[in-house]
Amino acid sequence: ALDESGFRVLGKEKGYTESHQVALDVQPYGGGAPVSLALAQADIITNKNLLPGENPRNSRTPAGIRLGVQELTRLGMNEAEMERIAELFTQVVINRENPESVRHAVHALRSEFTEVRYTFVS
Repeated sequence: ALDESGFRVLGKEKGYTESHQVALDVQPYGGGAPVSLALAQADIITNKNLLPGENPRNSRTPAGIRLGVQELTRLGMNEAEMERIAELFTQVVINRENPESVRHAVHALRSEFTEVRYTFVS
């Protein structure tokens, strides 16, 4: 969903990820530090992150951000919610909407998922 929204998601040729982590190149939108800060102001938590090939000396101003989706899936979110989350990312990062004005939609989505769910049957 993030790729379809216009973000450069690393690992597309490998199915994006083999784990719960996703890396985005957000250099066109100011880089990892300002993008992660803007998302945090909307209560979307990410990490600024160096991307493959970046100089480690740029760790304070990396080109990317890293997303962990394990908490989302643990709460029962699936593909439909990931599309909604991609829309929220688009609002904040690409459209540069005020993060505080997007926060209410973030909270509304999160309020739909209040129960921890597991992916195994005991």
